[in-house]
Amino acid sequence: MDEQLQDLVNRTADRLGLQQYELARHSIFRQTNTFHETVYILNMEWFPNHVQESGENFNPAGTAVVEVDIHSHQVRQLIFSEGVTFEENKNLPSSDKEDAIEWVEKMTGLEFGRQFRLVDEQADTLYFQAAVDNVPVYPSGTIELRFDEEGNLILFSVDGTFPDEEHIRWEPFNLTTDKTGQTAEEQVKLMEIPLEEETRWLPVYGLNTVFLTNDASRTISFEEVEKHLTYVGKDTLLEWNQPAEEEFAEEEVDFSLEVTEKQALENEMDPDTQPLTETDQAKAVEEAVYFLQRVYPEGSGTWRLAGIYRQNGYIFADLKGAETTNKVVERKIRLILDKDDLHAVSYLDNQVIVDIFQQFEPAEQTRLSTEESYQKLKDHVDVTPVYVYEASQEKYILCGKIASDYGVDAVTGEVISLNEL
Repeated sequence: MDEQLQDLVNRTADRLGLQQYELARHSIFRQTNTFHETVYILNMEWFPNHVQESGENFNPAGTAVVEVDIHSHQVRQLIFSEGVTFEENKNLPSSDKEDAIEWVEKMTGLEFGRQFRLVDEQADTLYFQAAVDNVPVYPSGTIELRFDEEGNLILFSVDGTFPDEEHIRWEPFNLTTDKTGQTAEEQVKLMEIPLEEETRWLPVYGLNTVFLTNDASRTISFEEVEKHLTYVGKDTLLEWNQPAEEEFAEEEVDFSLEVTEKQALENEMDPDTQPLTETDQAKAVEEAVYFLQRVYPEGSGTWRLAGIYRQNGYIFADLKGAETTNKVVERKIRLILDKDDLHAVSYLDNQVIVDIFQQFEPAEQTRLSTEESYQKLKDHVDVTPVYVYEASQEKYILCGKIASDYGVDAVTGEVISLNEL
């Protein structure tokens, strides 16, 4: 092991009180954070000294699985396998909330209330989310601590991004009901939800959750925020004159994120952050057509390419039905392309899920308009402040999250809880 990594291993053992453990295995993997930075993680598996390894991939009870950011040295995960700990560890927190929060601050360098907040507290679990002065952020970061019956820590996990001051565009929250009402009404959409016990589709008017900028000038959808850095929207209808003679030969895919020590220490940029060129995009369209000619030869004109992006060492192409419906479950294919020559290697098709609902009774004819439904919904609309990451500005900007947990039955006009459907 490289000297720099060995030093990180030793420091981690000291921080977490793992003197009675021995490092059995380690690996390195990488990921990309919200700011499109490449992050390298050292994964370590520590066996208790009194337990002997009995297999290449076997972790005995009590194994401490630890993940540490190689460059920031931040501990991202600590899990004791099977929830087993063997002795009191003074380096770890008790289940007392105040003690746990103080330990999290020490371990992460984050400030409670200013950068993360408690959102759920149970007898054995504390769950936190990223925040800016107790205002939530999106995409969010999470911190979870779990304890056994004796109050011993058995899981600590940090995931996602916790923005600091340099990533925030500060401003007071200015959105009021008179500024959000029109936007909320515009988000009311008709959707058909499957009721499995009744084997029918229920037409419901619901509210698309969106973020409204603090100046009320525009909305930002969840999809916009979650899009990968390299995502390119296409909305291209896929057509052909005749099926291909060849059959599609599916290949094995490897989504492993493991990398070498050299790549990690040199902080090599993740290839998944490289933009897709015009040539890449043209080839993806061509390959999507060729794939459909082989697998769904009679489907010319029934599919469209929605978008393409890099992920996990491949290029993904999202295919959707050419005709849109109100159903919340629609047919789609995720086509997986080789990152170098963009030939199709595999695909994920949700046909099995769609087939489950094929025998459901069609939705009844709606009796309410969108406007009538909004009048019933408007008292159930929530507007809450949230800092939303906007890639074009490389900042979190203050928005109002417009959402509702309720919908309106488009036939009866009844206001119903969507969480209970």
